[in-house]
Amino acid sequence: MTFLDDIRRRLQAQPADSADREPVRLPARRFVDRSFYEAERAEIFGKAWLLAGRLDEIPRPGLYMTWEKTTVPLLIVHAVDDVIRCFYNSCRHRGAPVVRVPRGRNRALRCQYHSWTYDTSGKLVSVPDERDFVDLHREERSLVPVASAIANSAIFVNENPEQDLGSWIGGAAEELSVESEGLHTLDQRSVTIPVNWKRIVGRLLVSPPSPPRPGAGAPSITEPDIELIDGGHLRIVAPFDAAGASALGLSGPLDWANPTDADLPTIAGLGPMLSSTATTYVFFPNLFVTYTPSGIFNFSVWPGDEETTLLEATWLAPDWGEEDAPVEHPAWSERIEWAQAQLDAVAAELAGVQDEMKEPARQGLSLQDDSEAVRLWNEAIDDRLRNVVPPDTLTGAAPGEVRSPVAR
Repeated sequence: MTFLDDIRRRLQAQPADSADREPVRLPARRFVDRSFYEAERAEIFGKAWLLAGRLDEIPRPGLYMTWEKTTVPLLIVHAVDDVIRCFYNSCRHRGAPVVRVPRGRNRALRCQYHSWTYDTSGKLVSVPDERDFVDLHREERSLVPVASAIANSAIFVNENPEQDLGSWIGGAAEELSVESEGLHTLDQRSVTIPVNWKRIVGRLLVSPPSPPRPGAGAPSITEPDIELIDGGHLRIVAPFDAAGASALGLSGPLDWANPTDADLPTIAGLGPMLSSTATTYVFFPNLFVTYTPSGIFNFSVWPGDEETTLLEATWLAPDWGEEDAPVEHPAWSERIEWAQAQLDAVAAELAGVQDEMKEPARQGLSLQDDSEAVRLWNEAIDDRLRNVVPPDTLTGAAPGEVRSPVAR
């Protein structure tokens, strides 16, 4: 029996009565405590493989871009030997940024402070007035590297990897045969929300994306199948309801075929489940990837501190070659407007909730409905923080206050 058969079997089974489910209890301290955030920064974001961009952003040797989504300044370089490398964007002289312009092209990286110069492998190659630096050993002053790796043209970085990128992706790689190397970033937009990042992830887990399909709008989805897979990642398979399935030419919610999006190029290797449902893979800790036959939609959630989060929405589309990006195509215009509406909705729903979590009487969240994905994801956080945070901040430690993180 394949994993698709297992998913269909679970979807066909009668769902459990939500009244019989044990509530998911999340202590308030998880969302407001500075030390908890610092533990997340060190043990989760400091050790996870994080999506930093795509090859189409720096496609040729000599191109570089800066990246600061985790508040640590990094420099990602397409080196002259055609290797993608990542470094801390910090000169080994006085710690000033080696590169100040977000994007550029150069075969050498020169700090503007005192002109120490590095090649694209990170090696220190030039120091003005070098004779003034007693006992300077260039080989000991290379830029400090950060682990980087490529998967399907996506660039991932990791400050302190405990496993390679392939091991981190784990079982999801066997399930996804999507040929995304030809995909380019069509549209990217973001919003900064004054709320802890876990509240945003919880909102997205409760209401996973269902992007528009040309000719069918944004189809409604049915009760999803949620499963934790290797690495703390989640697979959320949300079939369309009967009306949505019919609009796509399917005979029913579980009639998984390979429908295409009219007038739009198709992504190769998607398969029937990804083509016929609103399936989202949540790559721990902060990346949501939702598939359609003609484009891939990403949500990325980046904490700025314990009370501020950047939510980023990205659409990837098949390479359009020398032609103009198809943003004016009616289907893509609809999708881009939809993405902005998603950002606006999350920002509106979570407005003010950070202050609510600070109320002295507020002991935590207790989620009764639609909480399985939230529980699994928070327990994955606990697995990484259990030995470095107080027990009363872990999932399950909150008393029975019943409030949902989503405006109802």
